Amino acid sequence: MKIIRDLSAYKSPDFTAVSIGMFDGVHLGHQSVISLLKEKAKEKVEETKEKVVNKAANAIDNIAEKDKDKAADKAADKTADKTAGNTEESVDTYFFINGSNLSKSGMYNKLINLYKQNFEPSKEALAHEPFANNESVPSGYSKSYKQMYAAYEHLDPKLFPLQPYYKYPAFYALGKDRLFTPLAYYLDMIKMFLTAPMGYEGYEKLGIVGYSETKNQELVSADGQKLAMQVDELFRYPMAARFFADPNCKSSVWALGMLLAYESTRVTAVREYAVSGNTGVADAKAGLMFPYAAGVSPYDREVLMRDVACVAVDINLIAATVNDFYEMVETSKEPHLKVLYMLAGNEMYKHVLTQHKDYEKNKGKFNSQLMSYTRYNNTPEYAEIVNAAVVTPEPPTMDLKPGAMDKQLNAQVLSIARQKVPGALRVVVINEAWKVHYNGSVPTDRAVRAWVVYRNKKGKLEAHDYSFCQDYQGGGKYGAMRYKGVGLQTVYVKQ
Repeated sequence: MKIIRDLSAYKSPDFTAVSIGMFDGVHLGHQSVISLLKEKAKEKVEETKEKVVNKAANAIDNIAEKDKDKAADKAADKTADKTAGNTEESVDTYFFINGSNLSKSGMYNKLINLYKQNFEPSKEALAHEPFANNESVPSGYSKSYKQMYAAYEHLDPKLFPLQPYYKYPAFYALGKDRLFTPLAYYLDMIKMFLTAPMGYEGYEKLGIVGYSETKNQELVSADGQKLAMQVDELFRYPMAARFFADPNCKSSVWALGMLLAYESTRVTAVREYAVSGNTGVADAKAGLMFPYAAGVSPYDREVLMRDVACVAVDINLIAATVNDFYEMVETSKEPHLKVLYMLAGNEMYKHVLTQHKDYEKNKGKFNSQLMSYTRYNNTPEYAEIVNAAVVTPEPPTMDLKPGAMDKQLNAQVLSIARQKVPGALRVVVINEAWKVHYNGSVPTDRAVRAWVVYRNKKGKLEAHDYSFCQDYQGGGKYGAMRYKGVGLQTVYVKQ
């Protein structure tokens, strides 16, 4: 058996199919689950084979375009030393060859080219938003409030459905007072995920921010529909809006790193929403709807942010930010911040720096980033930093109430329990009756659960649940009591 404490530590070159459950034996139900798993795995293998074949066929088809591709590469080479994204040709070439499926589709061309435009604020914006004509440049950005807010009027409504922007000051973080609010929301929320043990469900699931008569009255669509957003949109939404309006600046690159860390395996493995999905009904009782169309998600915005960064942002700025993240791993005092900056550095290096259109010509300059990535990417040191941030929750304190079987079985169970837990002080059998397990219609054993009480290292009385059983001998008879397995619950014992 191999214990895997973090999904990021699991590596397999092959396709993997997984079933999750409590397999205390392989009865007919388990056999059915395993059989279905094998069928689904086979289907996925066939799908993978088909994709490989299709990819090979496409490669053959692309041979005819070889000369055209070389010409496009040559054109991109000529502009490599200029500020990223200065020419349409270099951008288009990058997206065609290296971009995500979203950017390749051309569906979001207006959004990914937004930063190139110099818009003027509309009369409506000037009438509703005081900063719409403010020409000061906020800290960390390269464009003025006026330039960014004018760009907000042209954000793609599929990915930015709250339109017009000036109706939603909280979700666009409008004005000086809200400039750093998204980051504050982010840091507060990310701590919850990075300190949560893998598989722990005791933390609060992410809820929604929705319209009510006393709060968020602006969350109403143009046609009068009451709206709601997932609570993490309070930072994901404004960070993305600012990025598309002004990507080539320190604050936007920093925000991109934060969002990439938010979508890393370590975070997504424990992140859970109270309302699944972001399309359809958010709260039926309150009559709230999510504003996104089917098949569209905030994650799509972040994929496009990644693509834009690879062409629109100066590669040296990206490289410097990657180094900044890794340096903060060393200097940060709080364990969860060490994890955050490590994840941000890893994700920025892997998804942006090495994918940048100018990387191949300049990769010799980025050895320090490579060394840091090698040090912190799925290594024992990575695991140590992640584990150091985890805060194991205190177990609940409770009375241990014996079941009807306790009096009959207590002595037997205690004797066996002390073989497994030498410091066991006492046991409390929980069951009111035997729990009989079957293989089909034939009994395999009958079992009971019991609290095993011991004193922990801090001297507190603690109990963990274990199971004990008697194997079926046939003819309605069962054998001697034996240890069966360990449970999942640990509690403090009320004294």
